[in-house]
Amino acid sequence: MNREGKYKVVLIEPSEIVASGISAIIGKNPEFTIVQTLADPSYYNSNDNADVIIVNPAVIDFNERFDMRSYFGGSEAAIVALTHSNYEESVLRQYDECIGIYDNASRIIQKIRNAIEECIQNPRSDINELSARERDILKAVAKGMTNKEIADEFNISIYTVISHRRNISQKLGINSIPGLTVYAIMNKLVDMSDFG
Repeated sequence: MNREGKYKVVLIEPSEIVASGISAIIGKNPEFTIVQTLADPSYYNSNDNADVIIVNPAVIDFNERFDMRSYFGGSEAAIVALTHSNYEESVLRQYDECIGIYDNASRIIQKIRNAIEECIQNPRSDINELSARERDILKAVAKGMTNKEIADEFNISIYTVISHRRNISQKLGINSIPGLTVYAIMNKLVDMSDFG
């Protein structure tokens, strides 16, 4: 929390009308302060140490199935979806809470409080869900190694490598090599210098 004891909120919403409305609702509550309002998540600055990130899921590219925490630089903030329409459950599961565009002001504030409480009680860290071997396999995948090369490197069978990769994809919700690579870079499992 910042000096005034308020939760710092970052709002990522491309609609200026919606962003203004949500900002006004949040701004009336003494518990919260809006520190950034962005139309595009690529402008998010993780150095702001936000307590809450409210984001319209429509601005996130889910083709790679990024993990929300990784997408926002491993942020420990409560991440809340601001929905204008229906989304698949697999998308909404990545958020701590979901605000609907038709929720009233008291419901919006309550959902933000719920998300903060959820993060405090159940902190998420997907990288800690991976075993040490799975982290090693993820590093190797991110570096572009084939299943055979990984098997040879760790003296395990190709079938074991495939099994580890399947488990990694299930735990992280990321099904592509580029997505896994980005995840590994953002979670500091590999460094850009590892790529020759």
